[in-house]
Amino acid sequence: MAEDPEKASDFPVGELREITLLIPGEHFFCETLSVPPELNVEDFQEFARQALDLDSFSPYPAEQLAWGFHGCEVARKIIVFATPFIKLRQLGWQNLEFFRRVVPSFVSLMAREYQRATIAFLLHDETLTAAAFDRESTVPEALYSLPVDPADQDDLESVRGKLLAMFDLSRFGQIDEILVAGDVTRSGDGVFAFETEWLDSDHAELDQAVSIPGEELWSFDVRPLDFKLQERKRRKQAGLRWNGVLGSVIGMAALFLVFIALKIVAVKLEDQKLIEQAKSERKPEVMASMELLRKLEENKMGGIDPIDSIQRIMVHRDSDQKGDPTLYLTSAEFKSRYELELKGKGRTAASINDFFKKLVENEVLETPKKRPEMKSLADGWVSFDASIQMKDRKPEDSTAIDQATVGEKSASEEG
Repeated sequence: MAEDPEKASDFPVGELREITLLIPGEHFFCETLSVPPELNVEDFQEFARQALDLDSFSPYPAEQLAWGFHGCEVARKIIVFATPFIKLRQLGWQNLEFFRRVVPSFVSLMAREYQRATIAFLLHDETLTAAAFDRESTVPEALYSLPVDPADQDDLESVRGKLLAMFDLSRFGQIDEILVAGDVTRSGDGVFAFETEWLDSDHAELDQAVSIPGEELWSFDVRPLDFKLQERKRRKQAGLRWNGVLGSVIGMAALFLVFIALKIVAVKLEDQKLIEQAKSERKPEVMASMELLRKLEENKMGGIDPIDSIQRIMVHRDSDQKGDPTLYLTSAEFKSRYELELKGKGRTAASINDFFKKLVENEVLETPKKRPEMKSLADGWVSFDASIQMKDRKPEDSTAIDQATVGEKSASEEG
């Protein structure tokens, strides 16, 4: 029996907050800049933001761009990447604030140092990225991405050749094989692990996972600066609230908690004041040092609506007698508008099979060509990995989903 549509809000924004959304690299302008020697690491973000205001960098005003950057203090360079918000909306990527992080797919290439001048390749979904790194630098000298059909070996080799033609091969003595981007997971200590493996299965080392601390990953996040500042505060405040609860369990006095809260507010207000003051003092110096190398190019658009698609799927999961869901998602990768790869875990293999059976019976999915791959976990749950093909939404379904969405927004506002 299908779930009550009014329970659609049970697919929580909280679960989306556990997903790191990777935007294909082909949709970004990328530019590598030399950093003036007088600038400190703390000034790199303002240096990057000022670059967006120059006409030679982008035809769009900075406030219309989703952008991020990565800097290397040793190499004294940064790479700035940006894409218009309107393009992301046309591609179907909206409500970006719901996700834990939103970063370009090529982030993992910049999470390691290369022992020699190297051209590295990364395949993510239907995008192939090539980046050229100098020795012991995490900032690429240049980075380009092109669309590719990974199932077509001839097309893959052709696109790889086109990307190589964009570099001065005499400068880079090593050309790596193609890495394939996998899942992104977050550990309890706030470190993000980007799993990758070599496309060539005969390669000696398949495990190529790289890790990025959460604080460092904020610079890669392409959401607005104001949002990132508030979100970082919100998450720190949430952590403090949780610590307060734990403290109360072991007998922390209410007066002490009030004192800590007042101190935190005072410190944050002072920090904000110092940040704004530092920006004002550095702005003339940053503008005077700015030199940009070339204009960036736009890339093609596609069409994906991840929020709506995931919501259509998760309304059909079951709950136990306590009302807790019996199935969770850990990853959702969109191969095309309706084709996606789902990974997650359920309490039992039967609960997973029932979930996919419901999706077929309610005409959310095409009948899968093969059963989900399952594996028992140490905690007693069962993981699953399934490739699915979604169907178009029926006209009569839209009213129920709209009502559920309104209910979710109302509940959020009341909270």
